[in-house]
Amino acid sequence: MQLHPFPEPDTPELEPYTLYGRPEIVSLLRRITGDRTLVTVYPGRAGDFSVSMILETDPDRGRLVLDMPAGHEARQRVLQARELVFVAFFENIKVQFTAAGMREMAFDGKPAFEVDLPEQILRLQRREFFRVRTPRLAPASCLIPQTDGASRYESVRVVNLSVGGLAVLVHPHLFDLPPGGVVRNCFLDLPGVGPINVAFRVVNVYDIGGGEGEWGRRCGCQFLELDPQARMMLQRYVNRVEAEQRKVAVETKRE
Repeated sequence: MQLHPFPEPDTPELEPYTLYGRPEIVSLLRRITGDRTLVTVYPGRAGDFSVSMILETDPDRGRLVLDMPAGHEARQRVLQARELVFVAFFENIKVQFTAAGMREMAFDGKPAFEVDLPEQILRLQRREFFRVRTPRLAPASCLIPQTDGASRYESVRVVNLSVGGLAVLVHPHLFDLPPGGVVRNCFLDLPGVGPINVAFRVVNVYDIGGGEGEWGRRCGCQFLELDPQARMMLQRYVNRVEAEQRKVAVETKRE
């Protein structure tokens, strides 16, 4: 996916990449604030933009505080706009959101402005799909139909997952997935989100070994013909797992 610095259009195709949960939105904005990432501000007029920085993310008051752009004309464009579109590149991800309620203020004695906390944020990664490793406690699992015609399913552990595909761990003596094969009518269980029906193509397979005699085959698979509801549920699960993993990483670092 090629990313550019201009605002993305509001299209249904970008719905799976949109965050709606307030805790996830606040967490992302706070990380951008702490990293002092530059933010491009578009007031809605063709060719007009300013560069700013988020100074404070305040969920209690429902606001963002940003550095006031330099120059009188740039300030007036920001303050007089009906709404502003913000674009930033953070950790190789394009982040975009729209906000209104612009108000001029001072922050730490310097010119600033505040806007209402956005209700949604678009995230686009440079590679097509963002992949997360599923947690060992309450991991995602997938019921895959066996090929013996007996209407039986084998439950396999999902190792990692994205909106584009998944990797599963199988044990050949119980069940196998051939490279290049297409498997349909699988049930992917996403803890905290729900089950979805998926079909996928097996892209690669290789043997793995672990401690205490653990062994098996790791199968990388690509989803086929995902419907919009399934894509939305997958993205929601990926966002949730990513947020939980980042929270654990921060807490571990503090210790």
